[in-house]
Amino acid sequence: MNAVRPKLYVVLVIVIVFTACGGGNDVGDDASPSPSSASAEPEGTKGGSQPADDGVVVEVRVAGGDVTGVDDVVEVALGHDVRIEVTSDVDDEVHVHGYDHVDAVAPGNDAVLTFTADIPGVFEVELESAGTLLFELRVR
Repeated sequence: MNAVRPKLYVVLVIVIVFTACGGGNDVGDDASPSPSSASAEPEGTKGGSQPADDGVVVEVRVAGGDVTGVDDVVEVALGHDVRIEVTSDVDDEVHVHGYDHVDAVAPGNDAVLTFTADIPGVFEVELESAGTLLFELRVR
């Protein structure tokens, strides 16, 4: 019977360690589920975006003040690459808040922003001068 007791302690320690490590350490403004549990889409992508090698490509179109081609929220896994391509019928700048990435956009001149999502949280991506929200980038 004494030989069983050390094994029981080892199992108990393993259960405690895994339970403690799985606790809620979500970063961001809400308590919604992680991308892998929220949908059947590949990790690192959600909403109007396309999976890329270890990242996401987001294609956005702005015409007549309307934003199309993307959902309100795009999720990407922390450490993955992000490529945002914006086509617009007006001159403006695309700004990724928090990351401070900016690129000019104009009719016939798309904005392309490429970076690694290495800061967790929720960030607005907008047409800066117009104040038009394109989408929120959620990095987890």
